[in-house]
Amino acid sequence: MKTSRNFKILVTGLLALFLVTSCSNELETITFENSSLITVKLQGTPSSFNRANLEVIDVQLRVLEDESDPNAWVSLNTVNTGIHDLTRIIDNQVVTLVDFEEIPSEFIYNIKLVFGDQNTVVENGLEYVLDIASEYDNASVNIVGKQLISNKVYDFVLVFDTDRSIEMSSEGTANLNPKMSTEMRLFNLY
Repeated sequence: MKTSRNFKILVTGLLALFLVTSCSNELETITFENSSLITVKLQGTPSSFNRANLEVIDVQLRVLEDESDPNAWVSLNTVNTGIHDLTRIIDNQVVTLVDFEEIPSEFIYNIKLVFGDQNTVVENGLEYVLDIASEYDNASVNIVGKQLISNKVYDFVLVFDTDRSIEMSSEGTANLNPKMSTEMRLFNLY
């Protein structure tokens, strides 16, 4: 009786051990040998305006030193295009524009937000269309100057200084003169 009980315990233990070891999941490690992952987020600053709406249609990186080269700017997969109210994305809130896109690990000169035509500001209940000066070519460019390293995640937060970027004229027009800073965080993949 005692041997049969010990035998049952032994068989049950071996069976449990077999089930536990045969069902283990091996984690596959994904490496990005010659590339990095990038995220780009947009954030506003506290503002005196009721609303400051910017239409973002693209996010681009300049990867060549010669800016006039047609391949100098690379468009990223912008997941949140459209109109964003900068007065609502302040403090710890952000809008993710590019979400973990894999790009070659190369030198990044600049990052650029490309704006659409639906840019407005609301002050004292009145809405004004934002005019963007022609020298900005409907975009805001920030210097990055960073060599990307393979197998890293780069998180860029573009902080748009709302009040310094929007100028109300005495003629009743609103002008957009983009002023942004770029915060970069670097994370190891593992």
